[in-house]
Amino acid sequence: MFKVVAKDVSGRPNEIPISKWIKKDEVYVVIQMDYMNIQGRILGFKLEELNIDECFPYQYFSSSRFRPYSKEDAEAEEAVRKLLEQQVELV
Repeated sequence: MFKVVAKDVSGRPNEIPISKWIKKDEVYVVIQMDYMNIQGRILGFKLEELNIDECFPYQYFSSSRFRPYSKEDAEAEEAVRKLLEQQVELV
């Protein structure tokens, strides 16, 4: 398992509901990878947060829709977490 960040949310297939579609700049955890034969054997990701198994033939998200999760992403998440903790302490 590893983290990725959504970068390309365009072109959602009608078979995948909006509620199960990726959101730009959101962090996701990849739980499985495989080649998508119907889509020309491009690499696809199954995500921990969004199950699209019932959206055949779309059971994976194209890996090209994501970028690797970086050290800067982790630092930004930590900064936001600390700010939220401080805000809760003030209430």
